[in-house]
Amino acid sequence: MGSDDERPEQLESEDSALDDELADRLAIDEATEPSADAAPPVSVRKGPRHSRHRSAAPDENLRAALERGIALTGPDGEPITVDGDKAADKAQKPKRKKAPWWELPALAAFAILIAVLVKSFLIQPFYIPSQSMEKTLHGCPGCSGDRILVNKLIYDFRDPHPGDIVVFNAPNGWNDEPASVPPSNPVLRAVRGFGQLIGFVPPDGLVLVKRVIATGGQTVKGDADGNVYVSNDGPNGTFRKLNEPFVYEDGPDSHAQFGPVTVPKGRLWVMGDHRNDSADSRFHCDLAGSGSNTGADCNPRTSTVPLSDVIGKAIVIAWPPSRWRTLGTPATFKHSAAAAGAVAGGAVPVVGAAAFTLPVSLVRRRRRRRGVRPRSGGDGG
Repeated sequence: MGSDDERPEQLESEDSALDDELADRLAIDEATEPSADAAPPVSVRKGPRHSRHRSAAPDENLRAALERGIALTGPDGEPITVDGDKAADKAQKPKRKKAPWWELPALAAFAILIAVLVKSFLIQPFYIPSQSMEKTLHGCPGCSGDRILVNKLIYDFRDPHPGDIVVFNAPNGWNDEPASVPPSNPVLRAVRGFGQLIGFVPPDGLVLVKRVIATGGQTVKGDADGNVYVSNDGPNGTFRKLNEPFVYEDGPDSHAQFGPVTVPKGRLWVMGDHRNDSADSRFHCDLAGSGSNTGADCNPRTSTVPLSDVIGKAIVIAWPPSRWRTLGTPATFKHSAAAAGAVAGGAVPVVGAAAFTLPVSLVRRRRRRRGVRPRSGGDGG
């Protein structure tokens, strides 16, 4: 067995032999594969055989060999894997470009713009703060108030149908609810605006939700038992009793008996599903909105809602998840809607006819909303 002085000399000898082999193989490779743009051959500076300080040339040769795909093995037959492998891997991997600083703010601004456009023209969420539409829509004290999605585009192509649940700005004389005033602090106002955008904060102004019972030209009346009747031929025509299983009553209804009232053209007679707790068309038969004048002399204008005040049709309960469901039209209103001249189904292939329907929608919306006044703050039921 050799001494300790002999082992470093032996290792250095093996390294020198490996350097010589590497230089020879690189020279052979350059000779057999000439190329115009090939790198110049790497020179190997051989130091003293027994020097303990090796030059940097072997490492450079090793990197060059690895980049050219030459397989190398050590004295023990194992493949050589040094930092040259890492250099070759880095050379093969493309460098990732760093995203510009403005990319994230631009994406956020674009997302907000899309949300505002959707809210303004297509779908808008609304928060239900009152119990006037129980139990169709939850809004009772202590409950998790429903958030509904409202289709704002549908009434640009057709008028509301009997049975539709509509969201509308309160007409004159209907603002009996306390007003909601936006905060003066700009930060709080921005936060409130974002909450309104996603439907978790009630909108500014008095916005109500009711069910359409009769449209322009129809006559409606109610009896003391709470039954509602609709005629398409005026007060002397044939009245048809509505089947309303969705109606909820938890007490006496002092406004059950009313009418008959003929709805003027371009206006709607609306009622809440919670009949004994809804300040609806029956309650506003007189200018004061006291509910004291619900007989045959009910004012047909103060008690009805103009089409220009309608925001859209409630189509689905979006929150809470346990109450997810669509808000369709009850079957009892199908005949009434058809007889009133409504288009069956009310569906319009918006995507296929967008080039034609969009200008029509804008013109129709402008005409319907001409002369609409600003609203005071508040949320109603």
